[in-house]
Amino acid sequence: MEAREIIKDIMSTDEVTNAELARRLDITQATVWDRLNNKKGRKDIPVSLLKTMLSALGYKIVVVPDETPIPEGGYEVGQTDMVG
Repeated sequence: MEAREIIKDIMSTDEVTNAELARRLDITQATVWDRLNNKKGRKDIPVSLLKTMLSALGYKIVVVPDETPIPEGGYEVGQTDMVG
């Protein structure tokens, strides 16, 4: 999954609205929308921004060796499916 897809999935699962995430990050809802919606040709969000957004949702970024299994409810950036 792309980073923005992971954020959207977590928000959906945890029932966090754009307005709530904006409040947690102290930004506008329009900024949240802009970060989460891929405009044609736009690259995925950078790791630094992903870290900030994940932290606001109660998640963190972890780097592990390739052969390490992803725990249930975990995500792998760049993979097509969520583990779980």
